[in-house]
Amino acid sequence: MSPHQDSKAFGRAQHARHFVDQDHSAYPALAHAVWREVLARNAALIAEYGHKMNPIYTEGMRELELPTHVPRIEQLNRRLAPTGWRTVCVDGYIPSAAYATLISQRIFPISRVVRRPEHIDFAPDPDLVHDVLGHLPMLFSPEYRTYLQRFGAVMARARANALDQAFFATVRQLAAIKSDPQSSSSEIEAIEARMLQVIQSTAAGASELTHLRRLYVWSVEFGLMGQSDEFSIHGAALLSAPAELRSLCAGGAACLRPFGIDVVDHENAFSDLLSQYFMARDFAHLHEVLSAYELRMQPPSRIARTSEIRQIATTREEGRIGHA
Repeated sequence: MSPHQDSKAFGRAQHARHFVDQDHSAYPALAHAVWREVLARNAALIAEYGHKMNPIYTEGMRELELPTHVPRIEQLNRRLAPTGWRTVCVDGYIPSAAYATLISQRIFPISRVVRRPEHIDFAPDPDLVHDVLGHLPMLFSPEYRTYLQRFGAVMARARANALDQAFFATVRQLAAIKSDPQSSSSEIEAIEARMLQVIQSTAAGASELTHLRRLYVWSVEFGLMGQSDEFSIHGAALLSAPAELRSLCAGGAACLRPFGIDVVDHENAFSDLLSQYFMARDFAHLHEVLSAYELRMQPPSRIARTSEIRQIATTREEGRIGHA
């Protein structure tokens, strides 16, 4: 199914605006060269640190059979078919509520952008490399995809406020400006200052959506399991960023803290190497923490919250689609 058909399946223009055509023929030779290089570096990373990765990750990489050119969405969906999940193409960041609705339907949104050569080991903006190499291999784990789908369903019910849109707009702008080689240091500093203001504002007025977005970051993007001296990595942001994974595995200055419901109070702007991570025991532990937060959530309200969430609610009722 093409992205255009996907948007029709979801049915409503406001929600479908996040879907784009991959336009595979538009990728320049440089993008394919970057893709080949990240595949080679990923293979080297697995050879060096595979013992620190969740075993399903390396199995998933084999199942995907990734080509030596930028993969087509259709190719990825054929390889993912046994998992019951599929992908659609989006233009970088999409709002948390829209993202949650997609994963609750077993649809994983993939950015069509390929990182620049200077960001090959650590990209400040989530891209196709991050989404494909970071997230998709773990979908071959039944435990992982069950948690991910459940998380999306809980997050799709979360209440939002105006600060959520402010965070989304600012973090998207920050990632874009850090990815642009033409950006000046003063431009970056200005957006970073604005990002800090937004984060400080959410400290006193964080919504349920903000809390769950943070829980997602620490359990899915930077997810670790085990003990501080013997852990496994399943976090997509780590698995797709050799520089950060090596820094973590080398036992650098990063602090490893126990995973718990308090992670909802820890923000992360997603564009720099981190100084701390949170470690869960196992997937059952992730479900326990998600359940604990779900008990905190207010019952669904009949009063609409934001136009984005109103649209998602409408889409889920009027445009449900089945997946294998």
